[in-house]
Amino acid sequence: MEVMDTHAIINDKRCYCGPQGIPLRGLLGKMVDVQAWHQGNNRSLYYTHKGRCGLGLLCKHWKLKAGDEVLVPAYNCGTEIDPFVHYGLNVIFYKVDQQANIDFEDLLQRVTHRTKVIYVTHYFGWSQDIKALSEHCRMNKMYLIEDCALSLFSNPVQHPIGLLGDAAIYSFPKTLPVPDGGALTVSGNDPLIKMPMESPPTMVVMKEMLPFIKRAVLQIAERIGLYGYLPQRLIQSRGSRKGATLLTPAGFPEMPKSYYYDKNIENMTASAITRYILRCTCSESVVQRRRQNYFQLYEVVEKSKLFRPLYQNLPEGGFPLCLPVLVENRERVCFRLNEMGIAAVQWWAGFHRAFDWAKFPEARYLKEHLLALPIHSQLTDEKIKYMANQIVKMNAAV
Repeated sequence: MEVMDTHAIINDKRCYCGPQGIPLRGLLGKMVDVQAWHQGNNRSLYYTHKGRCGLGLLCKHWKLKAGDEVLVPAYNCGTEIDPFVHYGLNVIFYKVDQQANIDFEDLLQRVTHRTKVIYVTHYFGWSQDIKALSEHCRMNKMYLIEDCALSLFSNPVQHPIGLLGDAAIYSFPKTLPVPDGGALTVSGNDPLIKMPMESPPTMVVMKEMLPFIKRAVLQIAERIGLYGYLPQRLIQSRGSRKGATLLTPAGFPEMPKSYYYDKNIENMTASAITRYILRCTCSESVVQRRRQNYFQLYEVVEKSKLFRPLYQNLPEGGFPLCLPVLVENRERVCFRLNEMGIAAVQWWAGFHRAFDWAKFPEARYLKEHLLALPIHSQLTDEKIKYMANQIVKMNAAV
């Protein structure tokens, strides 16, 4: 497919449709109990500094040892499998199709007597149907971990998320305007061994607050009419930049160094500012707004020649992280969207250096073609319409 001629697109006034900023007015709102979220029902909840830390804690809690096998989906970020690599587990990929659905037949064929853990990912708020797999794991004395990092608040009626596995992990910054924080939940009959949890150092939290300062500056620039005059390097999102120059031994662009596991943060909890923002978050309003934004933008995207939605429908109770679309020439398309102030991201573009995806073309296709369009709850109707208009013009230029 040919990509649009970007010079042929009318150069509208640029609008800031970037990542979420900390909602200062919202922090004075009604307090809510995070543990009242449905995904914490009848489960023990532990806060972590990052979502991946929960996996390191589980390796210790379940006494997993070098040589034990863990089956993970081939479509992965890389950061979620590195804790298992760190603890010496043998990580085995199983197939995921080009719609990010688990190939259960392939998964079960890869189970051996050494398999101790099966790891499943609920992508972008859409659930995997793991009821039968959950029962299979119980009968065969294997642990089941649900990766809900992309599915916070998602509560699809047909297939529950985060409640069928022995444990589940979450990552708050992927959904909410917080600098850090994740959660580990474990089933009620297997409470986590008591481990000392420390608050992250002040300098660490301050570093993680820097992106929010930048977002605040961009929002102010938009309000006073200067945003359209800012240089591209100031508004470009990390997800639009050219892939990493370092290559894995298999020849793929390597994921960022910060994605690899750091045992020094394993026993850190979420920062005080993240906990405060969580207490001020009304999940119902966040869910309602994001679903509304999703449907409004989807109406335009599904008619586009340039984009192909990853999913054809959003189930009742589903909470979309973004609007995931497949696109050829992803880097160029993403750059154009970023030029117009739209924080599209080349999702999971990097690869873990220890693995080769040669036998998993479906997962490689997703890692090389999937683009995430923002629909978060801070995007107003006007900004969603602006994004839709830019997509229409890009499509017309194809």
